[in-house]
Amino acid sequence: MIRSNLFVFIWLVILALLAFLGLNYKDKSKAMIAQVENQVTVISFQKSIRIKAIYVVPGQEVKKGDMLFVAESTNLEADIYKKNSELNSLKIQEIGLNRNYHLEQDILRSENSFKVMAIKNELNELMLEKRMQDQNSIKLKEIFDGTINNQIDSIKLARILFLEKEIINQTKQMEARIVQMTSKFNQDTSLINGKIKILKNNLLKLELESAELIQYADQTGNIGNLFVQLNELVPPYQSILSIYSLNPTIIKAFINERGVSGLNVGAKVKVESTNRLYRISGEIIEIGSRITSFPEKLNAINGVNSYGQEIFVKISENNQFLNGEKVYVYISDGAE
Repeated sequence: MIRSNLFVFIWLVILALLAFLGLNYKDKSKAMIAQVENQVTVISFQKSIRIKAIYVVPGQEVKKGDMLFVAESTNLEADIYKKNSELNSLKIQEIGLNRNYHLEQDILRSENSFKVMAIKNELNELMLEKRMQDQNSIKLKEIFDGTINNQIDSIKLARILFLEKEIINQTKQMEARIVQMTSKFNQDTSLINGKIKILKNNLLKLELESAELIQYADQTGNIGNLFVQLNELVPPYQSILSIYSLNPTIIKAFINERGVSGLNVGAKVKVESTNRLYRISGEIIEIGSRITSFPEKLNAINGVNSYGQEIFVKISENNQFLNGEKVYVYISDGAE
């Protein structure tokens, strides 16, 4: 009886184990083989620089904000000096343009005032002569019968009318000239201001580049490779050093020729360790556009390269994976 019950119990355990394995079984043929990777930041510059000081060594842990190195750039300093000189020259031109504009206006107004004053003086003299002539015309009327006086009055009156119109014309000519001067001044000022704005923007970019010559860690992590030495002249775009995040956050998966359905950026996935019971959720953030070789440890057969399309998966920093750990990536059930 005891043996019979024991036999039944063993079979129940086996059936429960099989059911558990069935429920948790993942078809490895539907999985993407992958490797856990730390997120790496590589620092380089667009211009050639010289390393003045280095404050880190490979493998050192750094915190966000720690100083990494200090560099200098002769070309950058020369560019900043040149842009500042050009900016100062434009500002001097702007000041000179403004002074000339107001000076020319003052000269024009003075000349116009002088001309108007001369005309008014002549006009006053003619008006005085006319009044005196009007007074004498009555007395001389009996002798000349008004013939000569009327002729003289007509000439002076015509001259008076001409001078009065000339005063108005002089004022209008001055105002028209001022309008032309103002229009040219505004055009020249606008052109200079445009050049100044462009120079200031370029100068701001150069000053930001100059500030970046003192490099600080933008994340907490470990120094990877240090590609330069003290006082070394570094060409443009050459890597200077790399920083790896403390916890791996990127999974690089590969699709073989059979492919996997449901792959698109934003798709939810499950990342599972190949050698222990641990899994975590992730999200596809990039799908590679080329076929590349697998990392050596992911090859199915040692020494035989496998090839596939790269898939990049983002996982939380709070994970228990090790850098370089081999994992499987499955499309989540709801995304298939």
